Amino acid sequence: MCWGCRDLTDGRFRRRAVSSPVRPADIIARIEAAERRGDQAQAITLAVDALKGGDRSPLVLSLVAEALEAQGRRSEALGLLQRVIAARPGDAQARFRLGRLLFALDRRETARAAFEGGLAIDPDDYRGLVDAGTVCLRLADLAAAAGYFQRASDLSPEAAEPLSALAVTAGLAGDAAQARTMATRALAFDPSLISARIALARAEMAEGGPGLAVSELSALLIRTDLTDPQRVDAHDLRAEGLDALDRSTEAFADYTARNEALRRVHAPAFATASESHFARAARLAAWFEAGPMDPWRRSPDPDAVGARAAGRHVFLVGFPRSGTTLLEKVLASHPGIVTLEEMDVLGAVSGALLATDDGLGRLASLTTTQAQPIRQAYWRDVQAALGEPIGGRIFVDKLPLHTPALPLIAKVFPDARILFAVRDPRDVVFSCFRRRFRVNAAMFEFLGLENAARYYDAVMRLAAIYRECLPLAFHEVRHEALVADFEGEVRHVLAFIGAPWDPAVHDFPALARESNKTPSAPQVARGLNTDGIAQWRRYRTELAPVAPILAPWVERFGYDEG
Repeated sequence: MCWGCRDLTDGRFRRRAVSSPVRPADIIARIEAAERRGDQAQAITLAVDALKGGDRSPLVLSLVAEALEAQGRRSEALGLLQRVIAARPGDAQARFRLGRLLFALDRRETARAAFEGGLAIDPDDYRGLVDAGTVCLRLADLAAAAGYFQRASDLSPEAAEPLSALAVTAGLAGDAAQARTMATRALAFDPSLISARIALARAEMAEGGPGLAVSELSALLIRTDLTDPQRVDAHDLRAEGLDALDRSTEAFADYTARNEALRRVHAPAFATASESHFARAARLAAWFEAGPMDPWRRSPDPDAVGARAAGRHVFLVGFPRSGTTLLEKVLASHPGIVTLEEMDVLGAVSGALLATDDGLGRLASLTTTQAQPIRQAYWRDVQAALGEPIGGRIFVDKLPLHTPALPLIAKVFPDARILFAVRDPRDVVFSCFRRRFRVNAAMFEFLGLENAARYYDAVMRLAAIYRECLPLAFHEVRHEALVADFEGEVRHVLAFIGAPWDPAVHDFPALARESNKTPSAPQVARGLNTDGIAQWRRYRTELAPVAPILAPWVERFGYDEG
C-alpha cells in the first residue's frame, strides 16, 4: 500500500481520502510552528499529511520515522531515517536516532558506526556519548565504553547515569575497587539508580562477599520499577552469588527466572523463524539416516585456494561450552597458528545448501567447479575478518556450532582437519543453561533446560552420523583430559594439525584476557583450573528431568554415571 493511501491513526495506518493539496512551504512552516509550541503530535500529523502529498523533505521523513518507531514499526522507520541522513549527512541528531533504532533492532555493530558518525560531527553530545558507550558495552568493548562514559561524565559531572555506567564497565572488567567508587558516586546523586546498585553488588561478589551481594540483589528484585534487562542482570548476578554460597536450588531458580525473562524479550524475534536450530539438526539427522551414503564418501578435488592461503585448514567444532574457547586460545598462542573465533564465514558464503532437501541433494553431488566460488568467497572473507595475512600459517576456524555444517566442510574443504571438542554432557548442558549468552537463534535454544538438552542430543546424534559417512580427518579433544594433562594433550592436537610443539601455548591466558567474545573467555583468562569439571553434581536434582536425554551420550563418551 502506498504512503499516499495511508494515515497514522490510533496506532496503525488506515485508508482515507487525500485532502486538498497544501503548498510544501506552507506545511513545513506549520510543522515547524507546531514543534516550537512543543506540540509533537500535531507536527507528526502534519508530517504524515505532507508525506501523503509527496513531500520527501528530511523534516517530514524524520517525523514520520518517529511515529513509525513509536508504533514498533522499526524497519520502516529505519528506511526513512537512512533517507534523512542521505539528504542531510551533517545531521548528527539523525545519526544518533539511527544508532538508537539499530540498537533496538539488535544490530549493534552498525549502531556503533551510526553513533561514531554522529560524534564525529558533534563530539560533545551528552546523550550520543552515553548511547555510544552503551552499544560498546553490549559489544564487550569495555575500553571504548569506558572512554565514552568518561567523556559524558566530564561534560556533566553531576549526572549519575555515566558514573553508574562507568561502575558497570569497571565491574565487568574485573576492577572491583573502581566499580565500587563509581557506583558510590552515582548513588550519591541518585540513590534509586538500579544499575549502580547492581554494579555495587558485582563489586561485592568480586571482593569475596557473595552473601552481602545476594542480600542487596534480593532487596532490588522486589522493586516493581526494574526493566526487563535490569531484572535479567539482577537474577543473573544473584544466581552466581547463590552458587558461590553453595545454595544450588535457589541459584537454579534464579537462572530459570533470568532465562524466562530473556525468553519473553526475544521470543517475538524467533517465534516466526522458518526453522529453529534444533529442528534443523533433527532434519539433517533424519535426512542422512534415510539417504544413501556413497555420495558423501566422494569429495571434490582438494582446496587449491586454501592451500595458497594457509599451511593447513582446521575447523574446531563440537558444542558450546565444550572447551572450545580454551583450546582456541591455546592454539592461537602458537606462533605458527592463526585462529578465527566465533564468526560464521562459512554459513555466510555457502548459500542454502543445508537449508532444504534440494540443497542437500546439490551438495551431495557438488563438483570442484561448483565448490570453487564458495572457496574463493570464504578465504576472501576470512582474510578480511582477520585483518592480516595468514602467511602460510595453520588456520583454525573455531565455531562450535559448525558441527551441523560438517557435510558442507567435507564437500568444499575435503582436506580440512576437524578438532571435535568433548566435555561431560551434563556439564555442557547445564553450562549452556546457566551461562548468559548474547541471544541469537542458536542461543535461544538454551533458555530452557529441556530445550538445551534436546538440542545437544540432536547435534551429537548428527555428529555421530557424520563421523560414519564423511571422509574427514577427526581428532577428539576431551576437555577434562586437556585440563589434567595440558602438555600431553596439546602435543597430540598439534601433531594432528601438523604443528610442532612450542612452549608459547602456555601463554593462552593473556590472549583470553583480551577477548570477551564468549562467556568462557573470563574463565580461560584465569588459566587452567578444574572449577568447571563435574559442576553438574551440585545440581543433580535440578538436572534429573533431562538425565534420560543425556544418558546415552554420558555412556558413549565414557563418563562416570555417578
